[in-house]
Amino acid sequence: MDVEINNTTGLKLLIARAQLGSALSLFIKDRDPFSVHSLACAGCELMEGIAESSGIGSFSTHILEEHPAIDLKTIRRLRNKYWNALKHFHDRDGKTARDDADLLSTFSDKHNDAPLFMGWHDYQAVTGRLPVEVQVFQVWWYAVYEDKLAGDADLPTIRGLFPSIRSVDRTEQKRRLRRVIEKYRRQKDLLSDTRTEVAPLVGRIRYID
Repeated sequence: MDVEINNTTGLKLLIARAQLGSALSLFIKDRDPFSVHSLACAGCELMEGIAESSGIGSFSTHILEEHPAIDLKTIRRLRNKYWNALKHFHDRDGKTARDDADLLSTFSDKHNDAPLFMGWHDYQAVTGRLPVEVQVFQVWWYAVYEDKLAGDADLPTIRGLFPSIRSVDRTEQKRRLRRVIEKYRRQKDLLSDTRTEVAPLVGRIRYID
């Protein structure tokens, strides 16, 4: 993919795509949840800004519409609490070492689900496309978090792709995600759809002046 260096929004979009793509690639392989979280949160924050600056509703905007009593700062604080612990050594004074031991002891790979979903949601809102892996991940997310879906969700399709997934452990849930991705990543009809982005999750970036 090419991008002009002097196009700030385009460059930030490319960076967010690289971060989210690398994060999801590691997530699918069930590797390095700390790196997944750092990359996913960084990409998520960029995509939220890009969407809002483009006049497009972000996932956070959607949450506020559904729950107007929730403050946007609260949403971002909840999203960023583990990310801040992962990326900062010092407290806000720049001198005192943060004590994040108790917080990080509660971190798990499950905390990667939300920032990945939110970041790719905003990417789709901005670009109108998603890689096959992300499309499958979204349905997987719906299946795992069925209790969070709206009443008009297409449960038969979701359950058909990931039957009884809430009854199995996390390792098996991730294994089923990989299996369904492999099933669909070479499906011609899906790849030819204009809503499918065919670029790999992790690829080379070429800058042009």
